Amino acid sequence: MCTHASTAENAIAKIGQKLYPFIADQFAELHKYNEKDPNSHRLSLLFELVENLQHQFESLRNYEVKLVFPSVQLVFNTKDNPDFKPSVNIHELQILTQKKEALIKHLINEVASEAEALKLHKSHPIHAVIFVFNDSFFPEKEAWHNMLGKWNKTCTCFAKATNTLAHHDKLSSYLNHLHGTK
Repeated sequence: MCTHASTAENAIAKIGQKLYPFIADQFAELHKYNEKDPNSHRLSLLFELVENLQHQFESLRNYEVKLVFPSVQLVFNTKDNPDFKPSVNIHELQILTQKKEALIKHLINEVASEAEALKLHKSHPIHAVIFVFNDSFFPEKEAWHNMLGKWNKTCTCFAKATNTLAHHDKLSSYLNHLHGTK
């Protein structure tokens, strides 16, 4: 087992088992509040943005919990297996994750602008959603990506999972080009 495995497990647990459920709870509180608010028609654009934000968040969470996190753990747990060939490229997963996070950041900014334009009171639960993303989600995700980058540069088992498939893809592409196939 790689020495980085416990660090990865701790980071994954913090994000997947603590942060993501907490954010899901914030969305649930917001929806409860919306059901009770008789002026919710005034907030229709805001809640349309919130629905899109929640959808993107849930998509990211599922993607990471079901594919990214298990892939990272698998790489670290197979260090002593010289025949291990990764089935996914961690770097490509990271790029896709960062694209989803950029979309979430854009949506949070739109939600914040709309909440400000509506002059919603600071006790409105939308502010808790905005706060948890800006104060916890984005910093945690940045730290996660920094760890992945560091591991890619310093950990041989991790570098294998980011470079082996890239080399294989380049070789396949080159061979297909030589044979005139795609």
